[in-house]
Amino acid sequence: MRLEFDPEKPLANNIRVLENAVVVAWGQGDNVRMARPAGVFTDDGDYVEDAMCFRASTRPTTVAAHPPSPEDIKNELSGTVLFGGLAYGHFGHALCESTARLWALDQFDGKIDSVLFLPKKKFTWPNRALAQTKSIAHSLGIEQPLVAYNEPVRVERLVIAPQGFGVNDMIGASPEFRTFTDQHWRQRVQANGPEKLYISRTEVFRKRGRLLHEEYIERQLIADGFTIFHPQQHDLETQLAHYKAAKVIISTDNSALHLAAFVAVPDCKVAIILRRPGKIFLDFQEQLRRFAGIDPLIIDACHRFWFREGEPVQFNEIIALPDFDKIGRALTEHGYITPSRWTNPTEAETANALEEFQQVGDMSLQEVPAPS
Repeated sequence: MRLEFDPEKPLANNIRVLENAVVVAWGQGDNVRMARPAGVFTDDGDYVEDAMCFRASTRPTTVAAHPPSPEDIKNELSGTVLFGGLAYGHFGHALCESTARLWALDQFDGKIDSVLFLPKKKFTWPNRALAQTKSIAHSLGIEQPLVAYNEPVRVERLVIAPQGFGVNDMIGASPEFRTFTDQHWRQRVQANGPEKLYISRTEVFRKRGRLLHEEYIERQLIADGFTIFHPQQHDLETQLAHYKAAKVIISTDNSALHLAAFVAVPDCKVAIILRRPGKIFLDFQEQLRRFAGIDPLIIDACHRFWFREGEPVQFNEIIALPDFDKIGRALTEHGYITPSRWTNPTEAETANALEEFQQVGDMSLQEVPAPS
């Protein structure tokens, strides 16, 4: 299944309303890779394909399910309800996927009473799955309550809006989604924070992946007047205020940049130090260009990689050793820092750092080759 998506193509005319629709969070059927059977059915039991959820246009996260039997539909939700898609607990996915239909709150011609989500994980109390999405919705100024069900629920009047955001080829978003975040974030957020910001991962749970010796980058940038910022230690309002105030942002490729793109000013200089192999940086380039008019500097300097021993390698969670001399020269050349010489650690220093990393993180790491 492929979703036809064009960041230049308006979606508002494709909103539709279903009377007495049935929403199924955990349906019967076959999983397709990462996609589970779930979604929306008409009152007649037909599966509604335009309520399918996608990570990118060729990567569905929900697929067709078998319609539930009438006796399985024990819940009812009254009023006019917007279908919100999947509610993620992971910040980056919640930001890029769980928000993707909220633009319809501004575009629908009528009052919407609530927003209904499918839980990404099956908690005993399904509303627990909404914590991350509720935080983002509150920051956007959304007043409608968010709800979730594990069991099938019949909805009096369900608004189905096309998905307007995602990752990869959907990261540029639809015109309506860009307008929505501009009005709810860029125009509302008050800048408050330092002008020079380094977004760090040194306080992130170690299994999430990071740079080895990242503390060295912190020390070098502190000496050059940068503030070290750990976004997970602050609420969304503080994060947004910092990103809007910044004139220079240096960061590894991570979810914080997705948020920064919504409010960063066009003359902000953004440098992205790649911490993992692959083309994920293309998402940040495209989003920063579409939402903020920024062309970021990309620094590809990592040359050794480690992952947890005995586990399938996930490059999102890899430990990487960068060439610090290369990073320093790139930042100097492009005017991000005052001229200075960054030096690389010795083999002994790297071995010690790797040993300390494994001890603190209670893990065993093995070196892995970078993908070709």
